[in-house]
Amino acid sequence: MIYGLIAAMGWGTSAIAATKAARASGTYSAVLSSQGAGVAVLIILAAFLHSSLNSFGVTTAAGLVGAGLLGLLGYLTFYRALEYGAAVGLVSAISATYGGITTLLAVLILGEHIGGTGAAGVVLAVTGIAMASASSAATSQTPPIAVTEPIVGVAPGPISGGALGPTSGGAPGPTRGGRLSRAGIPLALASAVTYGFSGLLLGDFSARAGALGSALTAHGASVAVLLLALPILGRTKARHADASGMMWAVAAGLTDVVALLAFARGGQAGQVAVTAAVSSVYPAIPLLAGLIMFGERLSRRQLLGVILIITGLVLIGL
Repeated sequence: MIYGLIAAMGWGTSAIAATKAARASGTYSAVLSSQGAGVAVLIILAAFLHSSLNSFGVTTAAGLVGAGLLGLLGYLTFYRALEYGAAVGLVSAISATYGGITTLLAVLILGEHIGGTGAAGVVLAVTGIAMASASSAATSQTPPIAVTEPIVGVAPGPISGGALGPTSGGAPGPTRGGRLSRAGIPLALASAVTYGFSGLLLGDFSARAGALGSALTAHGASVAVLLLALPILGRTKARHADASGMMWAVAAGLTDVVALLAFARGGQAGQVAVTAAVSSVYPAIPLLAGLIMFGERLSRRQLLGVILIITGLVLIGL
């Protein structure tokens, strides 16, 4: 549970920084910078702690690489949803349903058991997350309200860019009232699915390879793919990169790697399901930040969802 809480704090803070980074520099540049920063920290830690990867077998290495690539898809879709101007709290809430996917897979495939009280807590937590995101789907047909204040370094304008890069007119800003754009909903859902399968692989194989080595392998695989795509995507996207956006991306990467290490350590302890369920409460942080920083309104359904999440967390702890 402790590792799940650390992961929740890290991912919640990372989501806020990711919002700033994606809207200032675009998805590709932001993800590359954040992932690169994370890998740099992991390499330093591995060298300092004299961590060895010699114990990795082919199967373990392949599983961790798969976790990294699935996680990369989750990062790209998550950042892209934020770049579209979707509300950070609601995007985070939708993507956090990965906890339910990972938990279900851990119980069905890995044969983990979490007990009656823990199971009830998982159900309440996942239900709360679903409720927090359901209201966004109901309002998704309503066009976003125009931004009253421009984002620093980004000019408001229509979306017309590629799938992973910044738009020609700049990414739209956060919508008042926390409405998700139509494009943001499927992107957030896609991130939940890919995060869910990635979490299962990471949690399972980290029990064999260790938290640090697992995180480094998974993160390294995602950065390698991003660098391979640099000649194709990087030239046009780099021109749109914003200095403040890069700083936010690095902050997102550093907090994310803390969460990733905590999640992997929870898997190493043999509690993938509980770690995934507890860590999935992280949307409470960007929901609050969205209310204060971006003027997003918290509906009654979202508030009830947060209460259910906290109640579920208490039950899991019991």
